[in-house]
Amino acid sequence: MGQGSRKGELAPERMRKPPALREGDRIAVVAPSGGVDPSLLAAGIAVLEGRGFRVSPPARREPYRLFSGRDAERREELLAAFADPDVRAVWFARGGYGMNRLLPGLEAEWLREHARICIGFSDATAFLQWLVHGAGVTALHGPMVAHDLLREETAGGLEHLLALAAGASDWSVPIPCGLVPGAVEGPLLGGCLTVIASLAGTPWAPRFAGTIALLEDTHERPQRKIDRMLIHLRQSGMLDGVRGILFGAMPECGPPDEIRATILDCLGDLEVPIGFGAPVGHGEAHLAVPLGAAVRLEVAAGEAGGDLRGLEPAVEAA
Repeated sequence: MGQGSRKGELAPERMRKPPALREGDRIAVVAPSGGVDPSLLAAGIAVLEGRGFRVSPPARREPYRLFSGRDAERREELLAAFADPDVRAVWFARGGYGMNRLLPGLEAEWLREHARICIGFSDATAFLQWLVHGAGVTALHGPMVAHDLLREETAGGLEHLLALAAGASDWSVPIPCGLVPGAVEGPLLGGCLTVIASLAGTPWAPRFAGTIALLEDTHERPQRKIDRMLIHLRQSGMLDGVRGILFGAMPECGPPDEIRATILDCLGDLEVPIGFGAPVGHGEAHLAVPLGAAVRLEVAAGEAGGDLRGLEPAVEAA
């Protein structure tokens, strides 16, 4: 199921790439986490339809607590999207909270057999990392339909995402700041730090051995929460064997100098390249990156920064 060694290292030769997304294909928008703003959802769907895609919206249902529906309803919608032979991509509407409640009903082998491009971030991290690490299927960490798609339509992030979904491998994401210099290659794995830390000790916890770890978040203070989560990842063994680490912009997480100091204090002795501030995740700009596909992380010290570059397509050519 996409796992190569006793340590849980991803086996690149076993990664399955779903078919590429082309104009005219059907996209299923799903809401397995929080409730969705109808106006933002409609606007995001209009953007995709304007690009020539056929779009199926999430089912209308009664919200339950802070979720878009009850667990069984949300799980059924997600699985139905993957099972539909007419669907080429499964795209999260938004994040929030609730995806981890659905993981017990998601079988890795079944997901592998029904591989589709899946796009999302934030709370979607719980599913994306399981899709990649558990089922061995590549995915895209990127803007969501009712969250930041409208912004990225004008900022250029949507063009970047659709290029990845169509099979581009000649992409790069800038890294403004290098914390630990170096250059490494390997499959990319990760997402929202809070979600990843919450999975430690569960059957769905990812292992970063042999990978480049992507970690990003928002509204988490460095001296307590970020420190606590990074130490938790280390003590759980999830970061054992990691080749490199890339942090996103970490907006609303406190002064950047304090965040960087916390990261170095928690992870600096791992002696792997660490980059900080990439426009990936919860920032003002959000460039999509492929999970499970090979990338190159190159980091220079300080403001010299660096970049993350693609080494292979994340999807199978049509």
